[in-house]
Amino acid sequence: MPLTLHDIKPIGLCVTTEELFDTRRFILNYCDGLIIRGKDTRLSDELTRIKRELNVFRTQFKFLEGYKAIIISNIDKILGLITSRYSKIEPKKVERIVMDGMSLIKKIVNIKNFEEIPALEGEFKSKISLPVYEMFISELRKSGISII
Repeated sequence: MPLTLHDIKPIGLCVTTEELFDTRRFILNYCDGLIIRGKDTRLSDELTRIKRELNVFRTQFKFLEGYKAIIISNIDKILGLITSRYSKIEPKKVERIVMDGMSLIKKIVNIKNFEEIPALEGEFKSKISLPVYEMFISELRKSGISII
C-alpha cells in the first residue's frame, strides 16, 4: 500500500506548526530566502518594510493576531484530522490530544506578544506532535509500509 500526501497531512501540519513556535527565527529571518534578494524590487521593498515593522516592538503587535490565528488554525486542523482518522482506532489517545489541543488554543488566544509564543512549544510537541507521530507510525506498521 503506497503512502500518500493525504496520509502524512497530520504529521506535516505538526512539523509546520512546530516551526511557528520559533517566533525569534520567524521575525529575524522573515523572507530572507530568495524573495528579498530577488529581482522584483517593488516586492522586495514592500517585504523589507514589513520585516522592519516585525522587528520594532511598537508595530509588531499588528502581526501578532494573524500569527496566533495561523497557529490556532493549524492546531484545529490537526485535531480534526486525527479525530476523523484515529478516533475509532485509539479513542482515548485522540480524546486526550483533543483536550490538550483545546487547552493550548486557549493559551494562545491569551498571548499578548511574540515573546510568549515559544514558551508553548514544548507543550505542543509533547501533547500534540509526539502522540500524533506515534499514532501515525503505528498505523504505518499495521498497514505494512516499511519505515526507515
